[in-house]
Amino acid sequence: MDKERIEKESALLLAENGFELVDLKILRQGPKPLLQFFIDRENGGVTLDDCGRISEKLGAYLDVNNIIAGGYILEISSPGIDRLLRNAKDFLRFKGSKAKIRLKRPVNGARVYYGEIVGFENGEALLSDNLKFSLNEIEEARLHPGDDEILKKRGGS
Repeated sequence: MDKERIEKESALLLAENGFELVDLKILRQGPKPLLQFFIDRENGGVTLDDCGRISEKLGAYLDVNNIIAGGYILEISSPGIDRLLRNAKDFLRFKGSKAKIRLKRPVNGARVYYGEIVGFENGEALLSDNLKFSLNEIEEARLHPGDDEILKKRGGS
């Protein structure tokens, strides 16, 4: 199974429908692989109806183009409040948000850093406290909202 091909072709289909592919995980669940697509929309969140509609379209696309042989289980969901940050566009979009960065190798004795996203320049994610990390150094970057931000999104006080 060619993950790169699946990502590339599904990203095009998602873009045509107003969504972006945030992440794709392929897991083994018994005899059939589980394909977990995490999608987002730049202006607004992802609803359950969106997931159902995209599931139908993406499933039909994968089947018609015979991209995955032998069957699969398809799961579509939003990226959640701890959304993955993968590229410059993500860091710029979420400027001002809090993030957790896990590095491939320690820098100044640590592999995990927290900070507010300041921007993205010259191939580097910029965080508060003058932290800079190139995408090549980053193992994983995610939004890391505080309790106050989580409660605000849920409509709490």
